[in-house]
Amino acid sequence: MIIGIDIGGTHTDAVCIKDRAVFAVSKVITGANLVESIISATQGLNIDYADIKRVALSTTLSTNAIITGDYAPTGMIISAGPGIDPKTFFLNDNFHLVDGAVDHRGREFTCIDPHQISRVCEDLEKKGIKGIGIVSKFSTRNPVHERQIHDMASERFQYLTLGNHMGGGLGFPRRINTTFLNTAVMPLHEKFSRSVKDALSRLGIKAPLFFLKADGGTYAFSAAGRIPVETIMSGPAASMMGGIALHKDSGNTLVLDIGGTTTDIGLLVENQPVFEIRGAKIGGLKTLVRGLNMVSVGAGGDSAVSVEKNTLCVGPKRKGVPCAMGGDTPTPMDALAVLGEFDRGDLHSSAEAIDQIASMLNTDRKKTAQEILRTMTRTIKDAADALIKDINAHPVYTVHEMLHPEEIHIDKIMVIGAPAEKLKKYIEEAFSLKCVVPRFSTVANALGAALARTTAEITLLADTQYQKVLCPELDIDEKIQPGLSLDDLGEMGRQRLRQNAERLGLEGGMEMDILDAQSFNMVRGFSTAGRNMRLKVQTRPGLIAGWRGEA
Repeated sequence: MIIGIDIGGTHTDAVCIKDRAVFAVSKVITGANLVESIISATQGLNIDYADIKRVALSTTLSTNAIITGDYAPTGMIISAGPGIDPKTFFLNDNFHLVDGAVDHRGREFTCIDPHQISRVCEDLEKKGIKGIGIVSKFSTRNPVHERQIHDMASERFQYLTLGNHMGGGLGFPRRINTTFLNTAVMPLHEKFSRSVKDALSRLGIKAPLFFLKADGGTYAFSAAGRIPVETIMSGPAASMMGGIALHKDSGNTLVLDIGGTTTDIGLLVENQPVFEIRGAKIGGLKTLVRGLNMVSVGAGGDSAVSVEKNTLCVGPKRKGVPCAMGGDTPTPMDALAVLGEFDRGDLHSSAEAIDQIASMLNTDRKKTAQEILRTMTRTIKDAADALIKDINAHPVYTVHEMLHPEEIHIDKIMVIGAPAEKLKKYIEEAFSLKCVVPRFSTVANALGAALARTTAEITLLADTQYQKVLCPELDIDEKIQPGLSLDDLGEMGRQRLRQNAERLGLEGGMEMDILDAQSFNMVRGFSTAGRNMRLKVQTRPGLIAGWRGEA
């Protein structure tokens, strides 16, 4: 059996998969103590824990910490050299620029100053900082400076991140952001991960623990501590993986995951999610984190309803549970209660709350409730339209390929989440499209987490003139033969993925794809001096083998 758990802002959901189908589901209110919510949801499955082979968890912990700024004070040591001024991308006073430079071919032309590094470390220590990120501009071509700084600082700081481990491509500003955020959430994620592991052990669950990543794949507990930033946007990614699991038809499907606080919006093109090839954006910062191209909008079942300047507003904030459940601010769920489509709690409180809104708009209760739901779904449609427009403005990538250049148009809508069935007709009205609410839609995120494959991507950079190959993600720096071909490099990449499966948090039996393979002749004078080759290898994302699917 496999358990999938999704911790949302309103509910924590759990799903048990047995014999390639859904065996049990559970939904509880997310409390202040996330670990207790996980335990409660797991106990709600009412299953024999001895048969569990795998537990996969989707959490908004890192995302929320980044958005709210509730993370540990973090220092940054950055070297750049000539060109762009990295101070442009400094986020606070704990960012330090130091001497040292490597060019685009990986050749060192300015050395690190050990005394300067020592002074910077001492300054950060005095501030009580326990974690630092280290970034050199061309570290993916030669990480020598990052390694040197790491060796000087490793005994002084508990948490360290090297920029070249954040991905094999270039992108200096994104690398700075990603390295900073990764280090900043390390203490939080470490404490949470171990608490979850201990909590599952108390229940008698000894199965391996996996975390969902922003790209819709998972990685094991053993790897999650090194790169916790990859769990940002795991909630929306769970939405899309759940959508794939429940999706049956071809064509282009807009997936709307309507939660209590937000609606996550994504797109399936021929049942493949669209990727943000440049890297996910979180808290206003562009990163190198491989992720799905999605958007979240503050319009959910528990969004606060108000009247501002005689205009009805729904969201973007949530101020608690619906009035029917003891809250003091009207919500779309209260509007559904007034219309007879939500029958939990104190329906009289819902009616009183909607009446207050109706009096401010000088209309009746029923029309006000309907307008609340239409306002909510219009907000969702506006955000979906903006996402589709943005996707069509750039080359469209799925995990397997870049798609044809024709504009993408939506054929139908899939709605998942707790209020999906109740809001279906309002979604259809707003979009003028067929809307499907699949079975198990209320726990689709947990289902997506349970079924997601483990994934990893590595980059190999080979220079036959200097006879070396680098793999930044794995800290590989090796000699190669001058006659190495692109095919040879591809086979080397596959071998390195297999050899480092445990470090990358992978399981056995993985399928691999070559995502990108390029070879450039390096010319000196009038003759070829060697080849510069770049190659990306990934384990194939998607659903685990054997999933039967649900009607």
